[in-house]
Amino acid sequence: MKTPKVLIVRAPGTNCDMETADSFKYLGAKPELAHIARLTSGAVKIGGCDILVFPGGFSYGDYIAAGRIVTAQLEKIASDLKKFIASGRPVIGICNGFQVLVKAGFLPFSGRGQQASFTFNDNGHFTAKWVRLRINKNSPCLFAKGLPDEIELPIAHGEGKFVAQSPEVLGELKAKNCIAFRYVKNPNGSQEAIAGLSNPEGNCLGIMPHPERYAFPFQHPAWHRHGGKYAAGLEILRNAVKHVS
Repeated sequence: MKTPKVLIVRAPGTNCDMETADSFKYLGAKPELAHIARLTSGAVKIGGCDILVFPGGFSYGDYIAAGRIVTAQLEKIASDLKKFIASGRPVIGICNGFQVLVKAGFLPFSGRGQQASFTFNDNGHFTAKWVRLRINKNSPCLFAKGLPDEIELPIAHGEGKFVAQSPEVLGELKAKNCIAFRYVKNPNGSQEAIAGLSNPEGNCLGIMPHPERYAFPFQHPAWHRHGGKYAAGLEILRNAVKHVS
């Protein structure tokens, strides 16, 4: 069994990269943190890794809009990223990373331009809390394999409301089972309670809640009542490692 190489792309303001790296290291993978500038300069090539991650945080302080600056930078390596996704290797964007993948047009349907976006939560403020998610068992998403019907993960975002470009895009997402994770109680007003979105091929996932923040059972606020044996976030990331091992 080989040791999967995981490339974790960070930028100024990214603040979940270390937790993500620790989670993959615990799973036996070899994570590498790379500043977005190293990718755009060609110093780091995404083709050399097995798993690609855009972690959560507030890249560039979300000064223009959540993930917008990183999205613009990705234009320099768009063809490489498109090839990587087409190769079937796992790609995951978490929170800010989800916003980046959507605004760059790699989710939900790569090669068709931007089909959706994110805007401010309906409650008008930043929200950080644990939420319950319902798993779409018909989704092709490799990250969701083997998960129970419902799981819990923490959220932490101010612009988490998913909005499709048109009713037709939303209808296609539903028809192709691209909605892999839905909020049980929608905390931000996302259309169709979308919390996680997969491409039709199942290897690229964007998810607003943070799996890396529930990599160990004791991270759950009620871990002692849960028996301390299960961490849903780690299982999501484990699926990517198993896929390439």
